[in-house]
Amino acid sequence: MRKLLPVGLLAVGVVAASVGWCASPGDVVITEIMQNPDAVSDSYGEWIEIYNTTGSAIDIDGWTIGDGESEEHTINNSGSFILPAGGFLVLGRNEEPALNGGCIVDYQYSGVILGNGSDEVVLRDGSTTIDSVAYDDGATFPDPTGASMECVDPLADNNVGSNWEECVVSTFGDGDYGTPGARNDPWDAPAGPPTIASVSHDPSYPSSADTVLVSAQVTDDGGVDMVCVYYRVDGGVYLMAGMSPAGGDWYEGLIPPQAHGCYVEYYLCATDDEENTCYDPSGAPAVTYSYSVEDYLPAVVINEILAAPPSDANGDGAIEVYEDEFIELYNVGTTPVDISGWTLSDDDSPGSEFIFPAGTVVGGGGFVTLFGGGSPAGFSGPVFTDDGRIGNGLSNSGDTVELRRMGELMDEHTYGTEANHLESIIRVPDGVGDWTRPSEEGFDWSYSPQASNGDGTTWTTGKSWGAIKSLFF
Repeated sequence: MRKLLPVGLLAVGVVAASVGWCASPGDVVITEIMQNPDAVSDSYGEWIEIYNTTGSAIDIDGWTIGDGESEEHTINNSGSFILPAGGFLVLGRNEEPALNGGCIVDYQYSGVILGNGSDEVVLRDGSTTIDSVAYDDGATFPDPTGASMECVDPLADNNVGSNWEECVVSTFGDGDYGTPGARNDPWDAPAGPPTIASVSHDPSYPSSADTVLVSAQVTDDGGVDMVCVYYRVDGGVYLMAGMSPAGGDWYEGLIPPQAHGCYVEYYLCATDDEENTCYDPSGAPAVTYSYSVEDYLPAVVINEILAAPPSDANGDGAIEVYEDEFIELYNVGTTPVDISGWTLSDDDSPGSEFIFPAGTVVGGGGFVTLFGGGSPAGFSGPVFTDDGRIGNGLSNSGDTVELRRMGELMDEHTYGTEANHLESIIRVPDGVGDWTRPSEEGFDWSYSPQASNGDGTTWTTGKSWGAIKSLFF
């Protein structure tokens, strides 16, 4: 077991790989258009298929789809909307298969109507036109009814009518012809690159004795030929380790143990049997996954708990039982510790843990406080609020508070009725002392978020000092 080191700690900084790509024209192309369905009316059955030609996932949330003139819809997925590397997405006027002719639609748009004769479909990222197709009522493009138009080769110019054919092979749903979300029947382009997903390493925070297991899910529309992990230590030269099949689409590889204090970066590369290659994370090796090797756990501990607020503890001008509850953390060491992604809550409300946001750092000898809610005012240093209560509310009669990092328990405290005295329970001295209450130490305050429990003085307070003096004088 690794021991707690109260001084000279390593600040943990995990670089999370971001999914996304700054797309260029041609990175995403329009590959299938259903402009005139027959199984249902146009208002229900129109859809557009788009394809990612690159080896990196692309986030299209915020992009626009339209006719390049008066009709336009901004894609709003309430978060990322990922088009996988070498993958498809179907955008439709109606997302209900029971109403749209049986098509599985990934996103429902509005305000855009496809003309049955001539029209244009334009896909934009901001002011950049990523792709556009202007079909022409049968002059050079197909002009089907009850069937989609399919792009023959997505890597060729898809704004040329001869690169499109009417779908006459495959049917879907209620009987119209089309291949929404799948490779087109006449597609003679090479298969897309593999897709890498669900990358992780275990243990999340290895010690110098740990070999690190890297896992990932790798898929391809043909066959996967090779998967490997590239890693480097402290900015050195990248080394390669092969990854082996581990069942299904999963692959595993090993990074050997490294010395305490080392910073390890890694990324994955997958190649299919047609020599298509992709990397994860997007932008590798400039962007990587990473971890720090540490033999000593960061000394951030639970330092104060207020379960029964006697007054306006968060300083927002209102007294509210759950919002004024708080938990204070303290960094026992002298080195700042990054607690981004750590969780704090009670133990009987799984799924409601508070997650500290990116960039949360506790300075050496510093504090961070989580209130149940409200608008805390008058505090220096990092102060946060939960969603109205911490967990399901800190019980006055007894509860357990847990501080975790990537699921690993860093500190916990179980209390009983000692918390039901309209004052906090505290550690004296900060971080390392026994749990007590301000009144038992002779302090003239009931709680002290973001401040030392000893107020800068010795933890033998006036009350306990009197008891000590009686032993000697």
